[in-house]
Amino acid sequence: MMFRKRGAQSRPSWRVGDLVEVRSRQEILATLDSEGKLDGVPFMPEMAEHCGGRFRVYRRADKVFLDHHFYVARLKGTVLLEGVRCDGASHGGCQMGCLMFWKEAWLKPVDAPGAIQDAPLEAACPAQPPRELPVRQSGRYCCQASELVRATTPLPWWDARQYVRDVASGNLTIGQLGRMLLVLGRNMVRRIRHRERVGTLRGQHARSVNGRLDLQPGEIVEVKSKEEIQATLDKHGRTRGLGFAPETAECCGRRYRVASRVERLILEWSGEMRSIADTVILEGVTCNGISRRGCPRDCHQLWREAWLKRAN
Repeated sequence: MMFRKRGAQSRPSWRVGDLVEVRSRQEILATLDSEGKLDGVPFMPEMAEHCGGRFRVYRRADKVFLDHHFYVARLKGTVLLEGVRCDGASHGGCQMGCLMFWKEAWLKPVDAPGAIQDAPLEAACPAQPPRELPVRQSGRYCCQASELVRATTPLPWWDARQYVRDVASGNLTIGQLGRMLLVLGRNMVRRIRHRERVGTLRGQHARSVNGRLDLQPGEIVEVKSKEEIQATLDKHGRTRGLGFAPETAECCGRRYRVASRVERLILEWSGEMRSIADTVILEGVTCNGISRRGCPRDCHQLWREAWLKRAN
């Protein structure tokens, strides 16, 4: 374990693969301000059930990509834990399944590393929290994703320290960093030439196509070809308001299992709950962050059924 000095105190700097234990609910609540946040990051009710549990650090969250604002931002002292995703239970049943952010102050090292705890944690987590954690503010939902713009600061691409942190923390290998910088360079050149990012698709029609399949979890589907998907897009590159992400173009022609349907989600930039139709999540298909300067969030990609077909 590496430590970084801050004044007279030392502060853990978790790396990918480190085994950590989530502190008790009482310890975590003691770190929060009146809005239930630490450094702008909320501790959400969905996180309380993990108090006392042991997990591996999946990635450091030293920077994140803010999709709607389209820039990369610096987030300090925060990690993501393996498999610990939000189930949306306290946020209107949001089905995005985001990996939750954990401030380092909410974690502690495991003195004697062993098997990761899978046992119930009732002893560490009372059934009711000592105080209510806010989930709505001014009529909108307040979650970690919706608060990112206020918990971060813009991070310019030329700050080389971010790339050093990516490799030193284990977020990226040297090979992955090279690939990421290559994509970054190509997109910068294309932007200077007033061209679309690599993989961007746009349709030729004013309105997009509605291709409903009524897919169910467990079904096997095949992602359509780029040409077939392009035929479903409007001139803005969207199918019924949902854009086709350039980085998912590599999935074209491949087969996947449907993980779940998505009918409700919170808009990250506004906190508004939005109903969505004819959209699914595919098993194992998440954003790898390569075209987002190494963003570690591992977000589920949303797939319109119009971009898919049932596999024979």
